[in-house]
Amino acid sequence: MEFILTNKNGMKVTVDSKGCVIKEIVFDGDNVICAPPYAAAVIGRIAGRISGGKFTLGGVEYALPQNENNNQLHGNHEFDRQADWQGTQLDNMLLLRYLSTDGANGFPGEVDTVVTYTLSEDNTLTINYNATTTGSTIFNLTNHAYFNLNGDSTPIYNHRIIADCEYFVPLKEDLTPLGKLQKVDDSIFDIRGGRLIKNVVESGDSQVALAKNGFDHAFVFTDCKDYNLYTNDKIHEARLICEDKKRIVTMNTDYPCFVCYSGNQMKERPHLGICLEAQLLPDAINHDGFGSIVLEPGKAFSHFVSYKFSTY
Repeated sequence: MEFILTNKNGMKVTVDSKGCVIKEIVFDGDNVICAPPYAAAVIGRIAGRISGGKFTLGGVEYALPQNENNNQLHGNHEFDRQADWQGTQLDNMLLLRYLSTDGANGFPGEVDTVVTYTLSEDNTLTINYNATTTGSTIFNLTNHAYFNLNGDSTPIYNHRIIADCEYFVPLKEDLTPLGKLQKVDDSIFDIRGGRLIKNVVESGDSQVALAKNGFDHAFVFTDCKDYNLYTNDKIHEARLICEDKKRIVTMNTDYPCFVCYSGNQMKERPHLGICLEAQLLPDAINHDGFGSIVLEPGKAFSHFVSYKFSTY
């Protein structure tokens, strides 16, 4: 089922309950996200890759369906492709709910998830994530929006990413984390002063090359207290700027990190969109020091991300 949120400025957000997908964001007269199949869907139960498609929780090893290089990607696409969310709209707010059964895609515990999309009059789209479980499980939600502030099929080489991030997460050959955080100093991953995507793609950096000529990496916000599921840290900010169109999307979140993916492996043509996926650290269940992503019964998951659209 399709839902439409609008505001007085003419901004429009279209959401499909199948996959909890944002189909379009019309701002400044253009759709500024890529159209399907590169959908702005909610990803879960786990965003990103789980190395080996396995994890251990409470002394029990869980084997998951593998769908990429012997890893599991995006919770086997349960939330974004298999789930039909139940939606309720009230003016410019849309609430979507989905019940993931115990054992779905190999994950323990029944999980009741509510995602709320709210469009404000200052052109901010806020996504609130809330979830509870009947049994201990792992959980890490994100939204996989591919932004293109050009408003067309022009590649995002002219987009600049800026965020106060002291560390990034380097990757192995299969694009799962090495299991450590690395300082961004003196590298192409230092985005604190802004980094043009064209320069990233052309950098020749070994990690950029590994990700098929671009970013596919988690950036950790500076001064995070920790990376745990139940920590609602201070509000962090990242910005995506398109100087040609004088457009900005400003992301705010209480998550400790975000994955920047510059569309390196898009099938039609690479680099047609760029993702700012606010989340907990990727594959955290399999790496010491990455924080806990364990959701426990009787204690709710609650995080948010917002995207404010503006011109200058």
